[in-house]
Amino acid sequence: MKITPGLIAVLVAMVFFYLRIAMLRGRKRRYIREYALKRRKINGRSKGAALPAPEPGSPPFNITSWWLVALAILLMLAGIIAYNNMSLFGIDLIKDPAFVAAYSQYWYVPVALGVVAFAFCFGIPKPRIED
Repeated sequence: MKITPGLIAVLVAMVFFYLRIAMLRGRKRRYIREYALKRRKINGRSKGAALPAPEPGSPPFNITSWWLVALAILLMLAGIIAYNNMSLFGIDLIKDPAFVAAYSQYWYVPVALGVVAFAFCFGIPKPRIED
């Protein structure tokens, strides 16, 4: 496997995605710590008071925009189709060889943009103090 600039661009986008998810996990831990401190101050509970647990089966994240999820998936699929010389499952989607030769070499642009857009689809809900 050759290391090309396109592959490097996709790898950088994937590292950005991973760093964004790691940042969200850190934010979630910070929210939980702050929530525990506020609960203790407001309710006068002891240090060992248990925090309310989320509902079983609930995801640890939320989706900020389903439209952005769909856009990111479509961008990544467009990049995969461009990588395969504009064919999908053996069916040539675009038959013009000049167009295919001109644009299939830039397959990494929609893939990298899709991965970066997908990184911004996730969010961490901030815990709320019960009144």
